[in-house]
Amino acid sequence: MHLPKFLISILVLLSACKSTNSLPKNYDYTPVLLHLSSVKQADSIGYNLVKELPQLLYPKLLTGDLPLWENSNKDVEITKNSFAEKETQAISPFVGSNDLFIHEVWKIFKSNFEFGVLGFSFSGKTKFGGKINYGFVDAADIINLLKTTYIPCNANGSSTLSYWDVLQSKKFHFNVVQFGKEDFKTNPIRAFEIRDQAIKSEKVYRNFFEIELNKEIEYKILHPSINTNEENSNLYFTIQKLVNANKQTILNAGGDEYFTHLMFVPWKIENIVVKERWTKYNNIPFQELLTVQLFIDKHSITLNKAQLEELDLKMNLQGIEEYLSEKSFSFILQRINSQEIAPQEADKYYKALRNNSWNKIKS
Repeated sequence: MHLPKFLISILVLLSACKSTNSLPKNYDYTPVLLHLSSVKQADSIGYNLVKELPQLLYPKLLTGDLPLWENSNKDVEITKNSFAEKETQAISPFVGSNDLFIHEVWKIFKSNFEFGVLGFSFSGKTKFGGKINYGFVDAADIINLLKTTYIPCNANGSSTLSYWDVLQSKKFHFNVVQFGKEDFKTNPIRAFEIRDQAIKSEKVYRNFFEIELNKEIEYKILHPSINTNEENSNLYFTIQKLVNANKQTILNAGGDEYFTHLMFVPWKIENIVVKERWTKYNNIPFQELLTVQLFIDKHSITLNKAQLEELDLKMNLQGIEEYLSEKSFSFILQRINSQEIAPQEADKYYKALRNNSWNKIKS
């Protein structure tokens, strides 16, 4: 017997409504397993947790300094030799895995969503298509590392975002593959419903970490020998004069032993590289000077903002930070956050930094 198409549509709709309405309004702390795929992470968020977390943990797993367990029950520990053996069987290195599993607990009570991160599981594939279980890492063993280490971000991301911030923001693509004892094999749609109720529903309040977009940029001020901008000549001349008049002060600020051999000869500035942190307020970018790196005789000295202010470096009657923020000199953008910028793309990226939404800088 064939049912009319309109009747089939009604039955599907009723089935969907029934599934949604059956979602619990409240539930106590429930184990939840999230799956993240590397290829499904949006470029606009600026980071890829699936790629970066294994990179962060890999050295400690190789040396055995980080406990690695067979599963989240933590009954059997995997030795560093066993871990290395698993990797030799894999079609790609541990750090090249496409999958990451995050173990969490979720709770909804009186329309408030809470969650906690318990740990991480890593997997791979053998050269013959089989599955490799690399093991489970307890979040408690790496929480300080996660909180104190910035995750690498491309130009679309933020320069001061820790791994823990990312986990607490839930700003990454994931699917729920297990909720309590449910594995969703008979009702896969329910996995999306449970996820969306917790993460997206307007009826549920959640206190996720709010990511503040800021950028760390690095640029090279072009040397007068390859540039005709008078500001560049004045800047190099002024800094070179100040440096030679304050050699000992600069050495105390961080010059290496090499420069002690040059105390009695004139120092010539070969290159100047500046690092700044940019933030936005009312859509207006504000620039904060971080460091100025001076290259002398193919070696470098890095001075921070406080050290530069102590030297009382001024240009055109302006403090160095204010002067640099005006960008009246010629320069080439070299890096935004962790992303290196090719010279031929420097102008394009700088224009995007000034004009585009900050999650749409990387093309």
